[in-house]
Amino acid sequence: MDELIATIYDITVDMDRALKEENFEDFEQLLNNRNSMMIQVEAFKTDHPEYQYPAKAKQLLEDARCLDQRLTFLLKENITETQNSLIQIKQNKQVSKKFRPYLKQTNGVFLDSKK
Repeated sequence: MDELIATIYDITVDMDRALKEENFEDFEQLLNNRNSMMIQVEAFKTDHPEYQYPAKAKQLLEDARCLDQRLTFLLKENITETQNSLIQIKQNKQVSKKFRPYLKQTNGVFLDSKK
């Protein structure tokens, strides 16, 4: 059990590294691995309800939880940044579409609608 908890902590540290390096494929894979480890821990706790975590395991879990909260904050920032970029791209695309008919003119004449 202690090995599983230590592995969960190590994976969480690796997730932090992958997120800082913006390596999202590795981050997702590590997240899935950590999830499977957590399922194993939950299964063990269900089978052994009287089990008490040792102090070292409790500390590792607490450190992993704090690190996970920081990862959540960083992910939310990345999602917001990506959404803003997508909005900007969409706006640029709309502006380009509005001016596209003028680019297709071949005779070089431009008539202003103002009188």
